[in-house]
Amino acid sequence: MGYQDRPTQLLADAKGRVKKLATVLLTALPMLTVVSVATGLSGCGFQLRGYDAPLHFDVAKTALIIEDNRISFPLKLPLTRRLEALGVDVIDNNTANSSTNSATSNTGVEQIATINVKNVRFKRYELVGVLTEIRLVLSAEVTYQTIQEGKSVTLTNPIQVERSYQYNEASVSTDDQQGSQIRDWLYDSLSRRITDQYVAISLPKMSPASTNKSSQLIKNPANKSQVTTIVAPDS
Repeated sequence: MGYQDRPTQLLADAKGRVKKLATVLLTALPMLTVVSVATGLSGCGFQLRGYDAPLHFDVAKTALIIEDNRISFPLKLPLTRRLEALGVDVIDNNTANSSTNSATSNTGVEQIATINVKNVRFKRYELVGVLTEIRLVLSAEVTYQTIQEGKSVTLTNPIQVERSYQYNEASVSTDDQQGSQIRDWLYDSLSRRITDQYVAISLPKMSPASTNKSSQLIKNPANKSQVTTIVAPDS
């Protein structure tokens, strides 16, 4: 009897393994689908987050004006890198003046956008206890000037970024290395905020008619058997 029951037990074990394998595959299927979709969008030139591809601006050149002091100047490099990564031709104020004079002498007007960063300053707040909590705040006043639909547009915004950290005064050296790293992070964070605002006001705007037409196309496709899906980069 024991030998007769053994094939039945083996068959039951095999069915159990197959069932477990099927469960694992079904569980992993949604994750594989998400990865495949993300890879497909990236391969087609779309990015799920950020601005990883060069963008097209109405004004090709942008003059970056930053005060020449020890607090403001460290912002110039990360901000220039972020703008150039988006396809912005960043020039300094002297180059902008030379280009304008050259264009005027040739009876042509070259359009140059500007980003003017002023009043860059740090504020430091301390909450003293067993561990001292430091809150560093970096702020600036940023003026953007560009061209939208052939008209000059000027916008001024105050921007502020901050970050907190803790340390034990008795266990650290006189040099606050963590505070130095936080300052670098704040400069990079401020440059990212400035870049995001510049992109928001500088990219060509889609007209309401075009927007309504696109929405209507998605809701009511001409061919009922084929629905068109429009995927746009995340702003």
